Amino acid sequence: MPHIENKGKNMPIVARACFLDFDHTLFHTDEFFHVDVRNAFLHLGIGDDVWRRAYDAVWHNGYTLEKHAAEISRRTGGRIPLEEMNVVLKDAFSDLRKYVFPDVVPFLEMAKERGFSTHLLSFGDEAWQKYKVKSSGLWPYFNEVFFTGREGMKAGVVFERSPDGAEIHIIDNNPDELDVIKDRVPQCRTWRINRVPDEHKHPSDESSRLLFLEARRYTGKTGRYPHSPCTSLIGIL
Repeated sequence: MPHIENKGKNMPIVARACFLDFDHTLFHTDEFFHVDVRNAFLHLGIGDDVWRRAYDAVWHNGYTLEKHAAEISRRTGGRIPLEEMNVVLKDAFSDLRKYVFPDVVPFLEMAKERGFSTHLLSFGDEAWQKYKVKSSGLWPYFNEVFFTGREGMKAGVVFERSPDGAEIHIIDNNPDELDVIKDRVPQCRTWRINRVPDEHKHPSDESSRLLFLEARRYTGKTGRYPHSPCTSLIGIL
């Protein structure tokens, strides 16, 4: 079931609203996870193969950094103390504000000034997503935060909060999610954001490949609707 963090007493029915995705839209997830988290483990002397296998083992049961570290400790026979790994991870990744794209906070502040309510639609494991959202400093900017572990469920949230005549903007990097939302709420304006710079579309080295590893996969998808393309939040409102 989806989980909703509603900061008001009742489910908001809005006249002007922005619904925004989190990963690869507001937050540079690839730089955070596939570059910096990975490097933090590797710098502790953990091999890339162990890192990947441990990640695969814990991902489907709700990923956290602590679970990943515990699985690595198990696979290496405690060669690197689990407590040491957790201290390093806590010191390095308690504050994730640097991974927020630079246009995000100005956009959210402008949306509030112009009378828009703001709603976060975040796909992924609830605990993992909540950690990233809160540690990024973005939580206070939203009227409502929604987590779902299954694709396609964002549409129901938008539909229930979008009366006829409302001005609704949906911003996501995944055209599949935008398509389903457009099916349910045809009057909304959908924006397909692409955060992958041109110079990283076809990476020539491993560091460039990892920097936009997951975000790049969405750029080749084709939507059923002609969603408005953008590379930044600036200019949407």
